[in-house]
Amino acid sequence: MMFDLEKVRDGIHSDLHTWLEFNRSTAFESADHLALVAPFPPYDRMLITTGLSEPRDFASHGYDILKALSAASPQPLASFHDVLDFGVGAGRLARMFKGFRGRYTGIDVDGRNVAWVASALNYVKAIHTKPRKSLPFADGQFDLVISVSVFSHMSEKDHLFYLNEMARIAKPGAVIMLTTHGERALHRAQTEPAVFKMLQVSEGAVKKAHTELSQGGFRFIRQWRGHLNSLFYAYGITFISSAYIHRVWAKFFDVLDICSGAIHDFQDVVVLRKRA
Repeated sequence: MMFDLEKVRDGIHSDLHTWLEFNRSTAFESADHLALVAPFPPYDRMLITTGLSEPRDFASHGYDILKALSAASPQPLASFHDVLDFGVGAGRLARMFKGFRGRYTGIDVDGRNVAWVASALNYVKAIHTKPRKSLPFADGQFDLVISVSVFSHMSEKDHLFYLNEMARIAKPGAVIMLTTHGERALHRAQTEPAVFKMLQVSEGAVKKAHTELSQGGFRFIRQWRGHLNSLFYAYGITFISSAYIHRVWAKFFDVLDICSGAIHDFQDVVVLRKRA
């Protein structure tokens, strides 16, 4: 049976389930199908930002992320008007917003990512930002801020700086969704050898993280791979307890939900709202 392409011509404004499944599988059935999804980044951008090397895997990750964020959001993602993708990378999430009728802005500290997104995703306004510098936006601009796999790698100093910036640029009532490594990710790091190996940190560092989180704390661990540390900012694996989020992040936003292990049974999705 031939797939009815009219069902997905509206992109992110199509039926969400249909759009998700089309991106993950049906799109790869023919060139005509692939023409209806967003382009894929070149191999080097895909690999360095996600560790993936195949468009099918990249699309599958986009599927997983959009599905998790949609489930966590208090309203349909396509219904927001002014979206900020903080850490747009090579467009793993931004690709899934093809056809978005509002304004979609993607920022990144890696100019190579920004250059590709700007050239390939014409519905994304891509902006190159500098680490630890105020974001180039007016106060109260965005009604949705999303950041995937960024706060899960930041030092405490950096993440507090950017939480303050997000509180500044978000509209009153805006939704902010940030992913973190919480108790679920830490448990898997302690009990699954493959997950522990992937993190590229020491066993002792993971044990210290367990102690910190059991006390409601925060733990940043520098990774063995150090290329991002010198290029952009202190980069590592960050574990943040739910108690810390309710205690510290609540100074900036109302904490609506913490969806444990929502992405790949690993990263949490923290849902926040800007106070009126």
